[in-house]
Amino acid sequence: MKNRHLFHLHLTQLSWFWLLGSLLLVGTFACEKNDDLQGGPAPVIQQVRLVDSTKQDSTFKQALPGTLVVIQGENLHSTLDVYFNDMEAPFNAVYNTANNLIVTIPADAPTEATNPKVSNKIRLVTTHGETTYDFVLLPPPPTITGMSNENASAGSKIKLYGYNFYLVQKVVFPGDIEVSSFTSNPDGSSVELTVPANIASAGPVKVITKYGQSESVFPFGLKAGPRIMSNFDDQNTLEWGCGTSSDASRFPENAGQFALLEFKEVGANDGAWWNGGRSINTTKVQWVPSADLGSTLNSYAVKFEVFVKEKWNTGTLLLLKDYNWTYVARYAPWKVGDKVVEFSNDSWQTVTIPLSEFRTKENGIDGSGASASSLQSLVGDGLGSMHFFFVNDGSNAIPTMAIGVDNIRVVKIK
Repeated sequence: MKNRHLFHLHLTQLSWFWLLGSLLLVGTFACEKNDDLQGGPAPVIQQVRLVDSTKQDSTFKQALPGTLVVIQGENLHSTLDVYFNDMEAPFNAVYNTANNLIVTIPADAPTEATNPKVSNKIRLVTTHGETTYDFVLLPPPPTITGMSNENASAGSKIKLYGYNFYLVQKVVFPGDIEVSSFTSNPDGSSVELTVPANIASAGPVKVITKYGQSESVFPFGLKAGPRIMSNFDDQNTLEWGCGTSSDASRFPENAGQFALLEFKEVGANDGAWWNGGRSINTTKVQWVPSADLGSTLNSYAVKFEVFVKEKWNTGTLLLLKDYNWTYVARYAPWKVGDKVVEFSNDSWQTVTIPLSEFRTKENGIDGSGASASSLQSLVGDGLGSMHFFFVNDGSNAIPTMAIGVDNIRVVKIK
């Protein structure tokens, strides 16, 4: 009996040892599994660099939205989410390692320009913790695409058009004349300001923001010189056609003389442009410099200032070179897509017609077909006259019309 009791005791002890061992084994496995789920120590971001290894920079702490970057550090494996200024950035987990994460900053991520209270931080979340890193998202630099009136007089209100006009500090006119009082559109698409006095020469305009600057391709104040076909004052004045005027009571803020297309009672489908002061005809000048005849067709444009007094809702101003009807450009600002939107303005405005808009006739309509195959096929040796013809190609009669045109020129736009 004693031996039997001892045997039973030994079995009981063995059972307890087995149970204890099993518990320890399960506990060890659970700890290992838990460690694997947790992933170890919390992540650390040490630096951010460009993907291009030739442009690495250990002090790279700012970038534009849309930039592809590498976040580098420790314990970055098993990343769940990455945020730039609290906007989540999608990434491919295949390229995620313990030391690197490749990610594109969202193109629409907020910056100081759109939200002055942005965090300017990267936040990275993994299965085993999260971290933040100071990183500034830069607003894109500005781009100037146009101006409401490139020949506006001092004291006139004008608008500059473009992109990313955020945190604008100043606008600089030719002669380094600065303007620091202006109104920026909240969406960054325009800046409205008053033209300063004492601008003595033509030249580009600059927009300077907190994070960059832009210079216009077009010159401001170009009223004379080899690119001006006619200013109706002292350079290549009107050869024949409509009359000229300097009536500031009807056309305020004019710069001297301008061509005045003024006529009455033009019937429907009346193409007799030579009647009643409905045309502008200049003498020959050089449209494009000989050295630039190999340029692309859309790198040059016809520009002029226009002032329309009455409501314009039918009829078209046609532009030709040397009376040649092969290529014709059309100017009908009242036509917006397939809609009629009556057009008139209370100030001078700059019109830009790229030379690619001079087109062939199609379906009986001048200027509605194909562009010229090249710049030289349109302008030849670059020398030629220019003609503005007003035709009523609509089904409604025009009772009266007065259109001021000034500073006709052909200039580079790209």
